[in-house]
Amino acid sequence: MLSELKRLGTHTIIYGLTTVLSRSVTFLLLPIQTYLLGSPVEFGEVTIFAMFNAFVFVLFCLGFDTAFFRFYMLKETGYTNKNVFSTAFYAICAVSISLSFLIFYNAGIISDLLLPNRLLEAVENSDIVRWNAGILLFDALAILPFLVFRAENRPMLFMTLKIVNVILTVIGNIVFIPIWGKEGVFIANFISSVITFLTVSPIVVNRLTIRLSKTVFVGLMKFGLPYIFPGISVVSLDLIDRLFIERMHGAGMAGIYSASYRISMIMSIIIAAFRFAWHPFFTSISQKENAKEIYSRVLTYFVLIVGWIYLFISYFIYFFVKIKLPFIEKYLIREEYWSGLSIIPVVMLAYVFYGIYVNFIVGIYIKKQSKNLPLITITAAGVNIALNYLLIPSYTMMGAAVSTAVSYAVMAGIMYFVSQRIYPIIYEYKRLLLVVCMISILFFIPFFVPHWIKAPVKILLLIAYPFVLYSVGFYKNEELKFIRKRVYPFISFKK
Repeated sequence: MLSELKRLGTHTIIYGLTTVLSRSVTFLLLPIQTYLLGSPVEFGEVTIFAMFNAFVFVLFCLGFDTAFFRFYMLKETGYTNKNVFSTAFYAICAVSISLSFLIFYNAGIISDLLLPNRLLEAVENSDIVRWNAGILLFDALAILPFLVFRAENRPMLFMTLKIVNVILTVIGNIVFIPIWGKEGVFIANFISSVITFLTVSPIVVNRLTIRLSKTVFVGLMKFGLPYIFPGISVVSLDLIDRLFIERMHGAGMAGIYSASYRISMIMSIIIAAFRFAWHPFFTSISQKENAKEIYSRVLTYFVLIVGWIYLFISYFIYFFVKIKLPFIEKYLIREEYWSGLSIIPVVMLAYVFYGIYVNFIVGIYIKKQSKNLPLITITAAGVNIALNYLLIPSYTMMGAAVSTAVSYAVMAGIMYFVSQRIYPIIYEYKRLLLVVCMISILFFIPFFVPHWIKAPVKILLLIAYPFVLYSVGFYKNEELKFIRKRVYPFISFKK
């Protein structure tokens, strides 16, 4: 079992590095945008338009990306990978061109709907929507080639192209924001999206065939379409709170909230790295006799490792945010945004719940029960919208963060019960409870110590984390042997 888990860990590290590098654009752009845009109001408006892209992109894919990955990996249709790729690509291409056309020619209406209080800037905002139409088109056309890289275990190529995208986006923001303001953000993204698609176009050309398969198309539709509503629901869990804050407290408050939310996405990058490795991993071992035992152990290790990372970031995020970046002598975000830093641990907790949800999705995926996903995610989205409506008026940013965390917890809980009904897995509940209790205790201890010794205490608590778990009997004999051999050969363990 440990050899299988080692493979998952290796792929997670590889995709983790890739994801960190590709999504580091979020953090690289944070000081650039918060300083160059000039005010939280403009940053908040950029966030609203980016939110629109995230919502609409789900419709551009129609769930074909998820269905394609499964069909491409398992080859259950009896057709070649070229047939699967071509059918999915032509479908995405037709949908993307149609939707981009509609967005482009209705840019004014969309702009007014997104920012109704900014009608004097209607022309500028309409141009932003038009740039977004192009961004969405080329991002959609590039999605299948990147899925091919994952399916064929080509992480280095995947990583290289993502790095190119990051570099282009960062340079574009630096160049275009001083010239065109917030519109420059989207011009930079458009150029980056076009170049990225051109770099992966050889993958498209080599795998396209004229002959399409009705059977494959129907299969992709049947499996993929149920993912549309879950996709929109998950995006709403992440982004709808900005719209509530903008409507209730203004774009400036939305900008402050969005800046701290971006910092919280450190955890989302870690979860994404795991998810990228997890899907091909659990699919590839699904026929093994001990598959369920492996899935159970993965959840335990996931909570164990992510819990430690959560503590580390929560302990020291204020310290890192308030350090001036080298060379430019600027903070990660301008001081006007620091009032939102308190939401970071809460939003990171939401992403931890999402990671647990990703663990539970095994049964849905293996048993082809994607029809259950809309109920799960729409319910969570409904809880999120209701809580945002109730909490944001009084508690503003913290109300939005709590709404997100509770909604992800609800989604993970429902997924657990549904998945257990169709594909029961006996998880290591006692060990999971030990880890959760330990993380909770260690998180709150620093609140009760004097300020002048908080930092040393936090460092000691992080170091003590694995040893305290050992003292309460968390580790199994095979794990202790592995640790002794690979990690601590100089320590003698006794059980």
